[in-house]
Amino acid sequence: MEAKKENSSWLEHPVHPALPAITYEIVIFAVILLAAIATRFYDLGARVMSHDESLHTYFSWLLYRGSGYQHNPMMHGPLQFHLLALSYFLFGSSDFTARIPAVLFSIASVYMVWYWRRYLGKTGTLIAGFLMVISPYMLFYGRYVRNEAFAGFSGILMLYVVLRYLESGARKYLYLLAIALLIHFTAKETAFIYAALILVFLAIYFISQVTRRTWNDEFAFRGFVIALAIGILLLGTGAGLGLVNRQTATLSATEVAAPANPSATASPLEPGTGAASPSPRRGPPRHPCTAPGAPAPPPP
Repeated sequence: MEAKKENSSWLEHPVHPALPAITYEIVIFAVILLAAIATRFYDLGARVMSHDESLHTYFSWLLYRGSGYQHNPMMHGPLQFHLLALSYFLFGSSDFTARIPAVLFSIASVYMVWYWRRYLGKTGTLIAGFLMVISPYMLFYGRYVRNEAFAGFSGILMLYVVLRYLESGARKYLYLLAIALLIHFTAKETAFIYAALILVFLAIYFISQVTRRTWNDEFAFRGFVIALAIGILLLGTGAGLGLVNRQTATLSATEVAAPANPSATASPLEPGTGAASPSPRRGPPRHPCTAPGAPAPPPP
């Protein structure tokens, strides 16, 4: 039994008697964090910008140049544009500097795993941190000018501070929760999904805690259970009616082909023109001999 206990706690041993505060656990996690930094920053500006990255970097560059910023839901929240503009201001504008904010949040996500030792254990934390470093998804979007790195960090932080607040009730975790939600809601619309999930969890936790307690008033307890059942029934009924009555029809080819600018020239795919029909030409009709590629007309 003692040998088993000793083997399970080797991570807590110091690496050297002269450094009692530095344990094997700290050293291994430091290596994992250095690996995260190296893999996120290595050759960061080599890959060509994708379509999404080009939109984010261009409008961030306009903001950096002083042309202002106007929110467009197509490109999600304003946080990324302001962070990119700040990166341009500090380090200059390049493909490398455009990806620095995503890299920093990706590294911060790996670092946040250290605080999860309370729930994952020492070995579980090291494994989770290592998997986050080598994860193709985490690595790709940790080097990509999109909002996933911000959303990932916010989600890890949000869940951790909620669990810690339920345990300790310390006020600082409410402030950290507000910061996590602020980051996510200003970064991407997936914040609504994350917030809904945590609210469902908290509702289940609340019901579990309330129903397990001993109620002095039996009538009040029955009233609470009945009100809870009615609420769940009404919520389920509303969700069912919403699913039944929702519009399932998708956009037709004509609708998706319509130009985004109402004043723009009509699309050649518009009804009546045909898929291969060119758009109508304005001006007087052209003589057949003056069409492109046709021989010049004979002299009079």
